[in-house]
Amino acid sequence: MTRQGGHKKMRRDNDPIGNFRFKLELGSIQVAGFSECTGLQLETKVYEYKEGGRNSHSLKFPDAGSVGNITLKRGIATGANADVLYDWHRDVMTGTFDQNKNPNKRSSDPEEDIKQKCAIILNDDAGNEVKRWNLSRVFPVKWVGPELKATASELAIETLELACEGIELQTG
Repeated sequence: MTRQGGHKKMRRDNDPIGNFRFKLELGSIQVAGFSECTGLQLETKVYEYKEGGRNSHSLKFPDAGSVGNITLKRGIATGANADVLYDWHRDVMTGTFDQNKNPNKRSSDPEEDIKQKCAIILNDDAGNEVKRWNLSRVFPVKWVGPELKATASELAIETLELACEGIELQTG
C-alpha cells in the first residue's frame, strides 16, 4: 500500500507496473541502482515467398529468431559491488575468469541450469519481484565509462551492453 494525498491506495492485480524498479542479478549478486535498461527484445525474421501467379502479394513465413543486445546504465557508486560490471567485461575480454566472481562460469555439472546465472528483475512499488527475465549464455560486449566534464553537474554514468542467446520470462 502507498499513501497518496492522505488516502491509502492499493495496486490492483490488473494495474500496470511501473518501469522504474528493476535490477540485474549476476549469479548470486544483485547489482541494483540502474537508471535504464533497453533492448530486452525477441524478434522473428520474416521469410517472403513469391508464389507464381500470385502478383498481389507474397506469402510470409516465420524464419529464424534473434535476441537483441541489452543495454544497462547506472550511476557510478562505491561499495562492495561497485566494479562488478567493469570486472566482468574485463574478464571476458582477457579470457581470464576469477572462478569465485564470474556469473557466466559454466559448472562441470550438466544438470545445473545456467539460465539462472543472469536475470533482469522487475519489482512492484513495494519492492516485490513481479517478473524475471532469465538470460541464457549472457556475456558483456561493451562497457562505457562516464563522461567526465569539469563544467558539468550531472551524475557519472556507466553503460554495459550484454549479448545473450535467449530470454525466458519467469513470472512470480
